[in-house]
Amino acid sequence: MKKPKLRELGEAVKALVRGPATDPFPARPHVPFPSFRGKVKYSKDDCIGCGACAEVCPSQCITVTDDVSSDPPMRRFEQYWAACIFCGQCQLNCTTEKGVRLTSEWDLACFDRTGCIESVEKPLVLCEVCRSVIGCRDHLLWVAERLGAKRYANPTLILLADGEMGLVGAPTPRDPDRPLDRGDTLRVLCPSCRRAAVLREAWGA
Repeated sequence: MKKPKLRELGEAVKALVRGPATDPFPARPHVPFPSFRGKVKYSKDDCIGCGACAEVCPSQCITVTDDVSSDPPMRRFEQYWAACIFCGQCQLNCTTEKGVRLTSEWDLACFDRTGCIESVEKPLVLCEVCRSVIGCRDHLLWVAERLGAKRYANPTLILLADGEMGLVGAPTPRDPDRPLDRGDTLRVLCPSCRRAAVLREAWGA
């Protein structure tokens, strides 16, 4: 066809007058919409280490690792955003609703996927008898705060919450070979050790 169609010519004239219909990036920075779901970010202050984000992640790109040998013991969350599908389930199911959020950061291109990690570490609380993991300190304090006066039904929450206010001193050393007795009920214990201590006190078993 030697001559363009009139419709195509009209579209060309409109494009010259109005300018490009596409985003001006990279000539100018791209501004995503407010509801855009971009890179996942953890908040060190608002994350309590409950692990809800890892439980609901459909792509299983969030790993939880407990290091009980470190001082202090730590729980590490690692979110591999190279495998993330940006569904927003981690943000939707966050216990505090502020611990993990999807930002508007969209330019995630990189040369090495091994560095595509967003992480946060939270201190762990271990049982004073068997040294098993009870949970993250921030998570237990969050529960104690919401229970209010009802937390005094649980010695572990009492010791942690009152210790945070400076009302409880450091725990006294315990002989690991000594069997559980009444004095151990006022220690930070896992459910199994607390049950054993209460049964021994109540029934002598």
